[in-house]
Amino acid sequence: MMIWSPSSWSLWKQCPAKYRIGHIERYEHLDEERDTAYAKLAVPGLVVDKLLELWLHRGEFQDINWPKAQFRMAWSMMESEKQVGWNSDEERLAVVTETKMGLATALTMLSTLELEKYQLFPQASFFQKITKEFAITGRADLLMVDPKNSEGTLIDFKNAHSRQRMTKDQLVIYQMGLEQAKGIKIKRGGYLLFNPRLEAWKWFTLHDGFKQRYLMRLLEATEDVQRGDFPYNWNQFTCVRFCDVRYSCELFRKLIKQ
Repeated sequence: MMIWSPSSWSLWKQCPAKYRIGHIERYEHLDEERDTAYAKLAVPGLVVDKLLELWLHRGEFQDINWPKAQFRMAWSMMESEKQVGWNSDEERLAVVTETKMGLATALTMLSTLELEKYQLFPQASFFQKITKEFAITGRADLLMVDPKNSEGTLIDFKNAHSRQRMTKDQLVIYQMGLEQAKGIKIKRGGYLLFNPRLEAWKWFTLHDGFKQRYLMRLLEATEDVQRGDFPYNWNQFTCVRFCDVRYSCELFRKLIKQ
């Protein structure tokens, strides 16, 4: 049985051949966790995610100063875990300052939702069989359920730099899995973009038409995988310069031999 997650589906959409290399052949490419440049980008989001998760589990939503007081602890933990190599104290201080601003932005945005009125499920996870051919799995940062009508709202936290490329794909997979797991109806989903230079929500209406559309797309992709059909999404600029599995891709190897 195939198992789809938001990340594996995103990879398939980028390029089925890249999905094959990463998920079927399990090619060992550059370990991003040990890459300093990647770690510098990852730490701010990880710190804010962890502090928001702790704050939501704590449930005292009027106290937005509590997660700010835990900042040093979360920062030290993530910085040590990712083994970040800063070029200078000034660089580190600049990232710390921006991360604190992002945390403050996220707390302010969440506070406007009147969280105390909802039943909250932070880090709501699921593994659900959808058809005989495939299952879906994932973990939403926050599921809010209105106790009056059992309707849910999905929220995913992102340290994004742009709203333009945000799609509903990830939210629809969460919707499909959590509606089945929790026995509720989810009609809205959104991304909390806590980049301090953005400070914006990106909301999507989620209805049954989206679920049916994605059900068919996931089923078609599953059938392709089962047949061993991994069509290329060839883009010369992206494939030649930025694909991290290009040296295991037949099309790329064919190109550089010419």
